[in-house]
Amino acid sequence: MKNIFRIYARDIKRICTNWAAMIMAIVIILIPSLYSLTNIKASWDPYANTSGIKIAVVNKDSGTIYKDQDLNLGEELIEKLEDNDKMDWTFVNEEEASEGLVKEKYYASIVIPEDFSKCVTTLMEKEVVKPKLIYTVNEKINAIAPKLTDAGAKSVKNQLDENIVKTVSGVMFRLINETGVEIDGKRTDIRDIINKIYELDEELPELESILNDTIGGVSDVNSLLLKTNDMLPTVSSLLDSTNDFVNNSDYIVDKMQSDINEISPRIKDDLLLSQQLVDNASVTLDNLDENILPETAKKSLITISETATSSKVTVSEIKGMLKSTKSFLKKIIDYELPHINIDDSLLEDEGVAKIQKQLKDQYDIFDDVKDNLKTINKSITILMDKLDDVEEKLDILISRTDEKIQDLEDGKGLDLQTLTDLRSCLKDVNTLISDVIDSYDSEIMNGINDGFDSIKYILSITVDILKDGQDVLPNLEEILSASQDTINFSGDKLADLKDKFPEVKDKVHEVADKLREMDEDDAFNEIIDMITNNWDDQSNFMASPVEIEDNRLFSWPNYGSSSAPFYIVLCIWVGALIASALLSFKAENLDDGVELKPYEVYLGKLLTFITLTTIATILACCGALLWLDVYVVHPIIFILYSIFVSIVFTLIIYTAASLLDDIGKAIIVVMLVIQMAGTGGTFPVEVTPSVFHNIYNYLPFTYATNGMRQILAGIVYPLLIKDIKVLSIYMICSLVLGITLKGPLNKGNDIIMNKLLKSGILRH
Repeated sequence: MKNIFRIYARDIKRICTNWAAMIMAIVIILIPSLYSLTNIKASWDPYANTSGIKIAVVNKDSGTIYKDQDLNLGEELIEKLEDNDKMDWTFVNEEEASEGLVKEKYYASIVIPEDFSKCVTTLMEKEVVKPKLIYTVNEKINAIAPKLTDAGAKSVKNQLDENIVKTVSGVMFRLINETGVEIDGKRTDIRDIINKIYELDEELPELESILNDTIGGVSDVNSLLLKTNDMLPTVSSLLDSTNDFVNNSDYIVDKMQSDINEISPRIKDDLLLSQQLVDNASVTLDNLDENILPETAKKSLITISETATSSKVTVSEIKGMLKSTKSFLKKIIDYELPHINIDDSLLEDEGVAKIQKQLKDQYDIFDDVKDNLKTINKSITILMDKLDDVEEKLDILISRTDEKIQDLEDGKGLDLQTLTDLRSCLKDVNTLISDVIDSYDSEIMNGINDGFDSIKYILSITVDILKDGQDVLPNLEEILSASQDTINFSGDKLADLKDKFPEVKDKVHEVADKLREMDEDDAFNEIIDMITNNWDDQSNFMASPVEIEDNRLFSWPNYGSSSAPFYIVLCIWVGALIASALLSFKAENLDDGVELKPYEVYLGKLLTFITLTTIATILACCGALLWLDVYVVHPIIFILYSIFVSIVFTLIIYTAASLLDDIGKAIIVVMLVIQMAGTGGTFPVEVTPSVFHNIYNYLPFTYATNGMRQILAGIVYPLLIKDIKVLSIYMICSLVLGITLKGPLNKGNDIIMNKLLKSGILRH
């Protein structure tokens, strides 16, 4: 150990006493700082200093007239660009713009065509023509400038988009507003019209009654005929609708019964599964007592808790299926068979009387079916209530079991009362599930199947009614035809009026109802208020309806500060690389003739390297803080972390060069090139080629740069600690390799270097 420090002391003394060595040391210290600080300064805030980038603007827009308003969007854009200092907007003619672009006087040009404003107004026509801006960029001038001019062109487009929307919508809203003002002045007239519609709706039923009385006074035959005429479409409609009902109902009833039958076994199976799970939990619980080992008790309680949770899930599924069953049955309960009132004068016909009796039987049976299904639905509700009780008991069981598990983890034991409570809870759950299973088979499924059988019977009666009705209908038609011959002209007209009257009455009533709904919501006043709003504010909103609330975490005040982590880490690597290129890795024996061991030479020289690179790093950090005023949240940690990174990089580079000489230096240069491109220093690694994605996590630059960003912009300590851990691994591995391999590799390396020297190709 003593020899290591003697080597280090000798090197420091020689640097201080030899002016050439001192100059070399100063170069090693200064160059990295100059490299990083000049790059940071050069890229301090490029996106805020684009006012010198020349963009030629040519306005050829001839303008147009839209809704009696002069419109020239080209001139409006020029006026706005004159006040815009984000770019050096230069207003020229088309020839000057084209020539200046080719001769690299301008980076880009924007031409506003002659028909630009006219194309904008086609928005209100059938054939819409999109207006175009002609943007041309000279990409040869600079790699980044086209990106900046692209942004400038987009800002011009956005400005025009906003102006177009604002102008067009402004005219539209202004016209609407003017119309709205006229309407607003006639609020009273509109209200009178609405009130008259309400009055008409109320008086129409009375008018219909008068019409019926008048028709009744025309003739008795006509009265009978009208009654028959009213009934005939109804009977015909009933026969048609019942025929459709029967045709469709067979399928619907079979489908519903099939769905019920499909759900039923699943409900029964799930109920049995729940019962089995509870039984298993009971057996597990019965095997517990207060003297059992805590670990065994804990495993058993975990099993019980998991079983109870599974049972709860199953019970929830059962409730869902029962709810679906209730929904099926409710559709049947809520269904109303169509009723028909047959005139007494027609009941003398034997066929009509038979239909009347069959219809009554059908209604009675269907009412009985619905009553039975209501009873079944009540039973299902009771079952679901019982399942709610099961869920509640399971929740209590899970809660108490989890509490006991926590007690066992805290070192507490089982007590007899807790076990008794848990067993009682499980017993209650088991009893409830057994009741549900018994009720489900006896009350629910048997009742549902009986109900479907009754519905099918009703359908068979309906078929018979249809057949009888089809026999009676021709007789009714003969009566109607004979009666029509006796009706006079006035009766025909009144009957025609009566036929049309219900439709008119319904339409008026429908309009009145809609008006009442709008009145309740005060919709008329809201509409008028809306179209008489400030049209200028509305057009401004349409031009830019959405605002972005910009929130930034760990924000940088300028681009230079955001690039500082990468450039400072890069300068530390470059400093260590320069040191390895200029300083010697060999050490002659000490003055007293003591022969130095390889690891002593390695460590002694390492201290010299670390001293110089550390000074260079501190200088770079101070320059960033004091000269450039780089944004740093934690300045002290910044300096300490930079020194740590410097030691890590110095160990990596020094070890490679010390063990492999020029070959090692070449490897370090290759690593530098790869790390500059592949560690996300400037662009996110996600946008780089896939090869860099694969090596990103293995490069020391990655962790050094990420850690530096944490310290400069705001520390997230888990991330910073991770970076420090990985860098420490690099440092330890480099140190171990250097100490153990210095001797063996140097012997082989000397042979290779001697061969290269003899070739006369390399200098040394």
